[in-house]
Amino acid sequence: MNFNNTKFLTFLSFIIFSITLESQIIDIETSRKEDLIGTKISLNLGFDGSSGTVDRTNYSIGTRFDFNNEVWNRFLIFNYSRREKDERVNEDNTFFHIRFAREITSLIATEFFIQTNEKPLEKIEERNLFGIGIRLSPLKNLRLGVGVFDENEKRIDLDERNTVRINTYLNYLFNISENTSFNTLIYFQPDIEDLSEIRSLLRLGLRVKATDSFFININYEYIHDSSPPIGTDKKNSIYGFKIGYEF
Repeated sequence: MNFNNTKFLTFLSFIIFSITLESQIIDIETSRKEDLIGTKISLNLGFDGSSGTVDRTNYSIGTRFDFNNEVWNRFLIFNYSRREKDERVNEDNTFFHIRFAREITSLIATEFFIQTNEKPLEKIEERNLFGIGIRLSPLKNLRLGVGVFDENEKRIDLDERNTVRINTYLNYLFNISENTSFNTLIYFQPDIEDLSEIRSLLRLGLRVKATDSFFININYEYIHDSSPPIGTDKKNSIYGFKIGYEF
């Protein structure tokens, strides 16, 4: 096993203001490590809680495996999180994703993925995806993708639903200056049999590196889902401001 390219980075961030909202579209673009050659394994565990005025317990586990070479980009991600407050479960989510991307030329690559997740509090008992696609790299910081995936979704108290969706995305990083960059990410996923049935996501992010270790992130996200989970709106906006320090 080759660990020569493994980095150990301690990351400390302070959330000044943020709003978190789950979306049916899972952002995989920010999880890619296309520049990594070799094998990298990471594991994270989290636990915190309190008792007394507020009884609270939060715990999470996550792992990631990367197996890359000059031709293949392969990774596996698994995350589980659970939050309880005053004997009430506020979150109980499971997520698994495995992806294989093979470079054909410097311009084009093919990819295949399997994904499953559970979000029972959002009435999603189980959601499974199987997809293939083509990934284009016309510019250094521009990625375009088009493909198709089969989705099987079991929602609590509702009939099981199976759909085939077109999967398109655009990810562009614009370097404004040496220390400032702006990222645009767009997902668009219509149902093949009913093109009015659409899921889409727009994410805009500004990152400013004040020093070698200190940075600021400002993010905005807009989500649209024609058939959202019970209790959620079709259209939602998320915005946040984060200060971070790396050492």
